[in-house]
Amino acid sequence: MPEQLSLAEAKSLVLNAQGLAAKPTKAIRQAGPFNIFDQLGLLQLDSVNVFERAHYMPIFSRLGSYDKGSLDGATKPLTETQTQATLIEYWAHEAAWIRTEDLPLHRFRMDWYRFGTDDRRYSSKSWIAVQAEHGELLDWIRAELRSKGPLTIAQIEHDQNKRKGNWWGWSDVKTCLERMFLIGEVVSAGRDSFSRRYALAEQVLTGETLVRMLEPQPDYESDLRTLIARAAKTDGVATVKDLADFVRLKIDRVAPRVAELVAAGTLIEVSVAGWKDPAYAHADWFAEFSAGRLTAPNHTTLLSPFDPLTRNRDRALRLFGFDYKIEIYTPEPKRVYGYYTLPLLHNGDLLGRVDLKSDRKSGQLLVQASWHEPHLKPAQVASLAATLGQHLGEAANWQGLGEIVVSPKGNLAAALSDELKP
Repeated sequence: MPEQLSLAEAKSLVLNAQGLAAKPTKAIRQAGPFNIFDQLGLLQLDSVNVFERAHYMPIFSRLGSYDKGSLDGATKPLTETQTQATLIEYWAHEAAWIRTEDLPLHRFRMDWYRFGTDDRRYSSKSWIAVQAEHGELLDWIRAELRSKGPLTIAQIEHDQNKRKGNWWGWSDVKTCLERMFLIGEVVSAGRDSFSRRYALAEQVLTGETLVRMLEPQPDYESDLRTLIARAAKTDGVATVKDLADFVRLKIDRVAPRVAELVAAGTLIEVSVAGWKDPAYAHADWFAEFSAGRLTAPNHTTLLSPFDPLTRNRDRALRLFGFDYKIEIYTPEPKRVYGYYTLPLLHNGDLLGRVDLKSDRKSGQLLVQASWHEPHLKPAQVASLAATLGQHLGEAANWQGLGEIVVSPKGNLAAALSDELKP
């Protein structure tokens, strides 16, 4: 019979697993951003830079102010540093940073795209079609990378490197590079002004990582079990659907591996009050829970729209009753909360959302709208405004901004403005 968890217990497990239960201690700060990175498993990349690019924010939410350059520096390739990069980009969730040494774990995905045994993104027909249509161009790209090293799309000079159709239309060169990237024939060598640099594997990978990338017969199921177990450890408590969302695969590919991990004792089946589907907790975290060693949630922080706590909208609703939608693509008259609202975590619950903008020209952090959930009582609103005001001060400092300006939009704005008055 599955272990029984209340919703409050499930939330506590999740927040502890994701490093969001408590304010960062001195030891956590000293351990630095890569300790947090390993706890999260990956950082989803995003180009929107209204407040801060989303891949930098999950570390800030758990660590406080830190040097973003440490992450950028960790992606610099072998050709620049003479050592293998610490982080590399691949479609591990969406486009995401992962540990470079873990790139070979995704060979199953690369080979699915190459040979057409999965239709999640591109079938073999795409790769076959690209080879048939652009065989000479593919050979030219390989030679160009071999002779010049890592290149962005803008650095490649070829008459077929011209956009087709609308603004998002790819050139033939871009199409070839993206398909080569999917199947692992080229890999990421970091980004330049957020434009991906493409490279041959041997220009980025070395040692065991390169050997594993070239392995003719990887153990796909073992690698997938490893990724699912890590996802479960990051999530704390998750359904099969949650885990499938984390690794961006179909449920029917994930469910058999989950059953194997349960049989091996890596995952513990649990029943969460109010959830219709069975859930699973990583054995390590379930042991902490059973021993009473979880930290009672006491942290207040803003979250990225793509934080692992909030990027799965259905999961956030199930756990916290928090209905979250990013409104970037919603026409302004139809927006409810704002253009780039960030979820607000306070003492173990998602209790608000704040539309932030870093106005770097004026040196101001603009709070364009601030909202609390409608069920909060006046004392809770006051507590939330006080701690948010302190947190915004740290966020402004992290962004190198000197002043916080609160607009009157939102039911939290008045209380927050009062807290931030000199």
